[in-house]
Amino acid sequence: MKPDAWIVEEFDSNGQLVWKMMSFFEPTELSWMKDLKSKQHNLEIIPLIPDEKNIKRITNVKKYDSSRFVIGL
Repeated sequence: MKPDAWIVEEFDSNGQLVWKMMSFFEPTELSWMKDLKSKQHNLEIIPLIPDEKNIKRITNVKKYDSSRFVIGL
């Protein structure tokens, strides 16, 4: 199944998260990182694949009701 989005995370040399973002296209190159030549980067690119079996559909909404969006644990 094809991913709908990707999470991109950068970690420092100690494994601590530096930043995180969601991308709707797969990052295939790193030219957008301005300090690429002067700093070492540790990236993880995680595909987000839809879970077709557990889709929560909300239909016929006519007013705001936050209880319809709460996922039971």
